[in-house]
Amino acid sequence: MTDEKGYIQFRCEWERASAPAGPLVAELIEVRNHLRGLGLIGVYPNGIGFGNVSARLTGHGFVISGTATGGVQSAGPEHFTEVVWADVAANALGCRGPVAASSESLSHAAVYGAEPAAGTVIHVHHLRMWEELRGALPTTDPQAEAGTPAMADAIAVLLRAGVPDGLFVMGGHREGLMAFGRTTIEACERLLTAWSRTASAGRGHAAPHSP
Repeated sequence: MTDEKGYIQFRCEWERASAPAGPLVAELIEVRNHLRGLGLIGVYPNGIGFGNVSARLTGHGFVISGTATGGVQSAGPEHFTEVVWADVAANALGCRGPVAASSESLSHAAVYGAEPAAGTVIHVHHLRMWEELRGALPTTDPQAEAGTPAMADAIAVLLRAGVPDGLFVMGGHREGLMAFGRTTIEACERLLTAWSRTASAGRGHAAPHSP
């Protein structure tokens, strides 16, 4: 599977299928579009998208926003897919839906695997938050890069050590932060509380990501 940057991140067995539906997907869409409006999910001038949201399903699967959907202003069910299995050690996953899974799907899978109470995971980009909170909040190993098994392993290690506020910094993924919670609303509130503090301190009024 090639990510938005053009290099291989994982093996993706993608089955084209109907868009996922239901109240949980509707919640994800609402939160995703709100974060898109704030610039925490989006696309860089060079066309590379960033940010994604997911929610756990019954069993081992989860619904996640698809690859290269960060630039979509108002997402719908057609921009989401269901991850039916994920194998971090094999750097592989299987998904079914109208789009392939995000290149950060294994990072989401790592959160669900390490934190049984997590029902939703949100991944955003915000340079000033990342710079301010790196090391102040739980932070993954800076040697672990985005979208790799090493990042998924680093997330699992971090969560098992404890992330009490449900928010952590991806040390090896410039600008990247992840929030999780029992519900979509809880995960979003945890993220936006930190974002608001950054803004009120005068460090978040500019664009939330680097130019």
